[in-house]
Amino acid sequence: MTPEPVAGPLGVPLSGGDDDGAGLRRDAGRTAWVALGLVVFGGSNFVFLALATRDLGDVRVAPLGVAWTLLNAIGIGLFQPLEQEAGRRLAARRAVTGEARADLRYLVRLALGACAAAAVAAFVLLGPIADLVFHDRRDMVVVLVLGLVGQAVAYLARGVLAGSGRFPRYGVQLLADGVLRAAGASALFVVGSAEGAYGAVLVLAPVLATLVATTPRAVGHAVTGAPDGTGRRERMGALVAASATGQVLANVGPVAMAVLAADDQQALSGRFVNAVTVARIPLFLFAAVQAIFLPSLAALLARRDGPGFARSMRRATVATTGLGGIGVLGVWVLGAPVMDLIFGFHLGAGLLALVAASAGLFMLAQVAAQGLLAHHADAVVAVGWSVGLVATLAALALPGDLATRVAVALCVGSAVAAAAHAVSLRSVHRAWGDGPAATPESDGEATS
Repeated sequence: MTPEPVAGPLGVPLSGGDDDGAGLRRDAGRTAWVALGLVVFGGSNFVFLALATRDLGDVRVAPLGVAWTLLNAIGIGLFQPLEQEAGRRLAARRAVTGEARADLRYLVRLALGACAAAAVAAFVLLGPIADLVFHDRRDMVVVLVLGLVGQAVAYLARGVLAGSGRFPRYGVQLLADGVLRAAGASALFVVGSAEGAYGAVLVLAPVLATLVATTPRAVGHAVTGAPDGTGRRERMGALVAASATGQVLANVGPVAMAVLAADDQQALSGRFVNAVTVARIPLFLFAAVQAIFLPSLAALLARRDGPGFARSMRRATVATTGLGGIGVLGVWVLGAPVMDLIFGFHLGAGLLALVAASAGLFMLAQVAAQGLLAHHADAVVAVGWSVGLVATLAALALPGDLATRVAVALCVGSAVAAAAHAVSLRSVHRAWGDGPAATPESDGEATS
């Protein structure tokens, strides 16, 4: 069977052997679908938070904003590994055998177990969690748990779509999620509603969007291939740890604000969540490439294309550096008036630029992390994010006002993680180059 060509990021073809115009157009088209979905999805978050803020006010929206942040942090941390593992396994199988099927039933069991554990923890610790994080709003704890179930469904489906090369449907899933969030928030704003109703939108949107983009039968077909004996189940813990630590680092800012803010700073805590959303617009654009990047790198390694892997990493690093720089400049100039227009208040341009700089550094850390994940060096990624998180927490002790301290700490942590990942990737890739050739069973796994 002839392997199906696999799209590559930044115009780098990963199979098929030719760097021709048709391949570049195919890659650009697939990335464009994902980009369109992410633009709508990212815009919907602005609409959702802006309408909720204007409807509920700065103080009442703060627990909802923290729930939104934690849902992204914990949900991505727990369930993005489903997308990453499914994507890299299916893409590698396609590159070697041409068939987008693998034994991924353990991912379904992992998702069910994680959701069950979150529900039990929330039930047992409902009061303390609500009091410490959500200012005694217990309904926000329920929103968080149910939202995690929706995240699990969405991420597993995205992994199947990405690994199978079905990026138009991947984009449709994101687009539908965004439309549902924006439409739901708009309807609630018109009638005037409570925090719990806005939380319900966060719960339902990803599930309904997934049903629009694919079917349970299609996902089930892709994840029920024949067992290959690679023992991936035992190593999923490292991948979950890598994703979880990365998301904790990415979202520690709003959580630190919520925990450290005094009673008279709760409005500032809610505003900081909105500031992070504005300043991290480049992260939404970067995700258009990131969604394709890991499956593409996994396919390159499965085909033993070391030069192609290195070329793709260089191009991604250069493009990400440029995107991060544009983001900092744009937020410095336009961030304050945009926040005033959307949310009805603004923060200083310097603070917004610091948060944007942390996003740029975090994207560079993500680029190197994707290279390590393609090598199945999941534990190494977890260590890198953890080192960055420790640096972030240490930097919170620096002098200055609360918002500035948090923004500086985010920059420090992201820079440390980026450096750790870059050094580790160089070592891991060099060791891989000295290893044996890949087989369909190994799926291009690193020998290091």
